[in-house]
Amino acid sequence: MIAPALLLALASPAASPPAHAAPGTAPTPEALMRADDEAVRRGFTKTRKTIPLAFQGDFRRTAAECGQSTETALAIGPAAIQLPGKDGDVQEVRVEGPRKIVVTSIYEGGGEVWEKSETLLLGREGKSVAFQLETGPYTRVRCP
Repeated sequence: MIAPALLLALASPAASPPAHAAPGTAPTPEALMRADDEAVRRGFTKTRKTIPLAFQGDFRRTAAECGQSTETALAIGPAAIQLPGKDGDVQEVRVEGPRKIVVTSIYEGGGEVWEKSETLLLGREGKSVAFQLETGPYTRVRCP
């Protein structure tokens, strides 16, 4: 004999998605970032789809340039890296340490599209970020 609760469960309509989940929409970069943070915190993975919060922000060559549109402007978001004349969509982020990540992005600018992997280093107090290039670091300071 089948238990009455099981019969009731089988007869009821399928469960609907939670009210906060819109059908057919992609998760926001912020939602992906929270999921990435949790997976790394639990030790499940060192590979993410988003850039950790500590690396995100607006950066310039000097603090005096902050708030200005300059050729050295750098904006790092959860899923994008923006430089004057080129925008990068983050594809993968490999966490190599608390202050070191390797970001693979697809960039577009000047009528061209290309993929590039870059090592980003975070300053000790989080006030600067540097791209580790073959020619040396490309360091920028965080704007308030």
